[in-house]
Amino acid sequence: MSEARKKLNFWDCMGFCIGQIIGSGIMVLTGVVIGLTGHGTPLAFIGAAMLVIFTLTPSVVLASSIPATGGGYTYIKRLIGERTGFVFLGMFVLSQVLIATFAKGFASYVLVLIPSWNETAVAMAILIAAVVINLIGLKTSAIVQNMMVVVLLLALGLFIAFGLPEVEWGYLGLTADNIMPNGIGSFLLGIGLLSFATGGAKFIAENGGEVENPKRNLPLSMIVSTLVVAVFYTLIGIVASGVLPIEDVAFKTLSDVARVIFPAPLFIFFIIGGGMFALATTVNGTLSWVTRGMHVAATEKWLPEIFARQNRAGIPAALLIMFFIVGAIPILTGMDIKSIAAMGIGVNMICELMTVYACYVLPEKKPEAFASSPLGMKRTTLNMLLIVATVLLLGTFYISLSDLKPKVLAMMAVYVIILLAYAQLRYKSVIEKILVDSKQASVVVEGVA
Repeated sequence: MSEARKKLNFWDCMGFCIGQIIGSGIMVLTGVVIGLTGHGTPLAFIGAAMLVIFTLTPSVVLASSIPATGGGYTYIKRLIGERTGFVFLGMFVLSQVLIATFAKGFASYVLVLIPSWNETAVAMAILIAAVVINLIGLKTSAIVQNMMVVVLLLALGLFIAFGLPEVEWGYLGLTADNIMPNGIGSFLLGIGLLSFATGGAKFIAENGGEVENPKRNLPLSMIVSTLVVAVFYTLIGIVASGVLPIEDVAFKTLSDVARVIFPAPLFIFFIIGGGMFALATTVNGTLSWVTRGMHVAATEKWLPEIFARQNRAGIPAALLIMFFIVGAIPILTGMDIKSIAAMGIGVNMICELMTVYACYVLPEKKPEAFASSPLGMKRTTLNMLLIVATVLLLGTFYISLSDLKPKVLAMMAVYVIILLAYAQLRYKSVIEKILVDSKQASVVVEGVA
């Protein structure tokens, strides 16, 4: 059996989910959120977790009803339409500028130990390493991921265990000035920034066709991993904002707090096993699934044929290189992490809203699939959860994009216009491919009969 055909079990899924979630949010954006919310950071983590649980609803329902490789794109095209599916993919590609935040975050922790190294070079090195690992195959990527996740959870557990006794609890008073020193807008922006990282579990659905018992393992791993990480995040938020004065930790990594609470050997272990591995698992995890939807689209003639080709391990190498470039451009051009994160999260919210609508029409378009979901959810319950998810996503979308410069917003608008035009022009080729496949399938059926 080739490696590409080896299925991911529940614990493989959990490893990918946890590794995907724990990354830039806790190791890079914590300092940014402390700068925005002050001692309100633990509450921002709780708010982000609640936001994610609600907004996971569409992905959980769809994954448990119609699991498929290329999850998001496949859901959209089946339930809304071919062109809408490709537009979804195009927006999704743009959102993956976030890969740069993971690589830059990894580099920032390397520089804590070796300050003389070049941050851009280190960020590019981890990005290249992750590409090579994923070119070998999905199961290899899963093995590497699971080993790093074990070390990562140990490092974070030690950060909590050594840090909580050092917390100045008087810092964490529940007053408006203390938890929202920069106003409600900054507090909500902090929740929005953290919600994307906390919500990374949903991306395991992109590997739906490569998972054992996907109707059970996909939704279960998404929900359980999110809850586990939410507990870690909140406790780490307490330590990160409660040990040192805010001015000493705002807009910085967790290394300054770690240096205070740990003896030297454990400090080094935390920087490597916590900081570096958190970002490395996110880079590796992202590249393990990010090509799935685009590969499906390439086989359907939305993209040139080269993007549909796979290597011996079943990996679409050209697409993997394309996402490598998407992540590399912000690194090489020197974009700051806050701007990259705001743009990526804002665009991702558009994708999420499209997924919400796909989930809404699921009971009508695929009633048998919806009824077969192990969740056993009623339509009225689903609608209520989708309404809450929509409100939360719209709020996050507005808050994220409102923080971007007009020039960046204009470039995003041009990208969307080009994407819509391309979808319209390419649609004819896709329909022709669908018709040809349909005729071939009919011939096969008649021949068997």
